[in-house]
Amino acid sequence: MMKNKICYILAFITLAFFAVIFIQGKAHIFKPKELNGVYYTPKAPEFTFESYCDGSMQKNIDDYLRYNFGFREVFIRFYNQYIWDFYKKALNKTIIVGKDNWLYGSNDVENYHESAMYNYTSDRNEMAKKLSLEASRMYKVQKILKEYGIFLFMTIEPGKSFVFPEFLPENDKYKRKPFHAIEFYRQAFDSLNVNYIDLNQWFINQKGKTKYPLFPKSGLHWSHVASVYAFDTIVKYIEHENGMNLNNYSVVGIHPCEPEKPDDDIEKLLNLMRPIKGNVYYKAETEFTEDSTVVTPKYLVVGDSYNWNILKSVPIGGIFEKSPYWYYNSSLFHHEKYKSLDEFDYLDEILRYKIINLAYSPAQLFVFSNGFLPKTLLFLCHDDEEIDSVANEIAKTIDNISDEEKLKNARKTLFSEPEKYFKDLSTNDIPVKRNKRIKAIMKKYYDIEID
Repeated sequence: MMKNKICYILAFITLAFFAVIFIQGKAHIFKPKELNGVYYTPKAPEFTFESYCDGSMQKNIDDYLRYNFGFREVFIRFYNQYIWDFYKKALNKTIIVGKDNWLYGSNDVENYHESAMYNYTSDRNEMAKKLSLEASRMYKVQKILKEYGIFLFMTIEPGKSFVFPEFLPENDKYKRKPFHAIEFYRQAFDSLNVNYIDLNQWFINQKGKTKYPLFPKSGLHWSHVASVYAFDTIVKYIEHENGMNLNNYSVVGIHPCEPEKPDDDIEKLLNLMRPIKGNVYYKAETEFTEDSTVVTPKYLVVGDSYNWNILKSVPIGGIFEKSPYWYYNSSLFHHEKYKSLDEFDYLDEILRYKIINLAYSPAQLFVFSNGFLPKTLLFLCHDDEEIDSVANEIAKTIDNISDEEKLKNARKTLFSEPEKYFKDLSTNDIPVKRNKRIKAIMKKYYDIEID
């Protein structure tokens, strides 16, 4: 009798359990914490006779239910926590779990051990040729912009795997010889006398000397405090190279704090029930030194996601009059007017800024400048009419799309490798031709007459 009661109770609990899951999946009464990361959520499948007959509807229903049952987020976090607590493993393939609970991005680790080059090409000579061309563009654009009093430089940001390789897991799966873009660009920039600052080496030199973490154990990017000190180094570099006096700040306090994005960006992708123990995060308090002789030029950053820490932690608005951020030379942030590069006069926009910084971490150097350098070189050296004429000729060779899309694709092709269409850009010499609109633009912004 007692056994039957227990069976009834267990059966009732089981039915109630699945009923609650079913109701939650339909009504979404509760709002569990959403999962972090990018994931695919299939739409509810539509019933058709064809899909029923070929079996695709059943598969689509399975996929839909797998991603839409009640309390899915809670169950996934619970299982991930179990895997972490007992096995110290990550189910997310973009995360590498290192020693002492250090977390790394898989792309960063792959780049350190084997080279992210293989994500683009398996031919080392082809990659060397590509990076050499980009270094040459950097040299040319730097020289041309200098003619107009504009300082272009490159910041090599630190990579977590390069600065803290001792915490990487033991792994012998990487067999190919690394091709590190960071080493290639150092040599190329030194030989060409390109303006650059190597913060990756600076971070390596600072290991063990700071009272704050250079990288959070659970994050991909430099710590907020480290970014504050790093940007002070960048400011000092700009001052030294240009003989200008910028508004300097100093760190007056460092305090523990709750994690702020992106301190624990890798840990969040684990989607655990609770935070990993032992991680401590810090913030820096800064203040400016009073100086009535400072200048506040306009400053442009083109680069990867490391700049977010600077924008969050550095009082950059007290140093520069304007400081927009061209995220991977695509989306625009902190611009007073525009959100996209397609919305403004490109040449006019470039010449607005007295300081331009291309900032990339080691794993992102294979896409260095994201097309900024070839496009800028083209617009500096050739008139708009010439550019439009060549783009129209390229568009004529494209088939099977609308005229608008043809021209858009043609301009993209031209901007990515203008050397194919303008021979003066393909030599090692600095091009002598200049866009005729530069004179008017310099007059407008700086009241400068150019011969």
